[in-house]
Amino acid sequence: MNKKVFGSVVALLIIGALVAIMVRDATGDEFSGRKEQLKREMEESAQTETASDAPEVGIGQGQLAPDFTLKTLDGGEMTLSDLRGKKVILNFWASWCGPCRAEMPHMEKFFTDEAEEAGVEIVAVNLSASERGNDEKVMSNITGFVEEFGMTFPVLLDSDGQQGETYKVIAVPTTYFLDASGIIRQVVRGPMDEALMRDVAASID
Repeated sequence: MNKKVFGSVVALLIIGALVAIMVRDATGDEFSGRKEQLKREMEESAQTETASDAPEVGIGQGQLAPDFTLKTLDGGEMTLSDLRGKKVILNFWASWCGPCRAEMPHMEKFFTDEAEEAGVEIVAVNLSASERGNDEKVMSNITGFVEEFGMTFPVLLDSDGQQGETYKVIAVPTTYFLDASGIIRQVVRGPMDEALMRDVAASID
């Protein structure tokens, strides 16, 4: 083989090798890109599935109770979602409400005797916007009610009436029973005794 032919063969071999490398790299890049695309698609699908499985926020049974942060009677704040992990009895009341007066001793007894063992937290939201009188009179009415019945569970103040509106509290007392995930499992309109609280709380997983 003369030098000219040999040179041509070598050139062809070099060109062929370069083409093979380019094809390999292009294929590798394409595969790598496809893997990234599939990964993104799987992540997006998982996010969509998670979102679709998430309960809808609302005040009906099976819905996620609307979250809120309210001032407490002792000057602090409480956020409803901070209570996740416990069942919650979310009670709406007013100091002028006769049925609330009938219910509150039962609620306090259930709280002191049974709530902790049952994994239940009680949150009593005063419908402050519905209380009568000026601000000083309103606070006097609320604190007087709390002291009269020896309420030891958290008392929150719905000062602007927003939560009463959100939870559609037309008659008081109105009570929402939430499971440990914050899902509404039962709504009771009207006064309860400790037996009813016990039975409803026990029926919630």
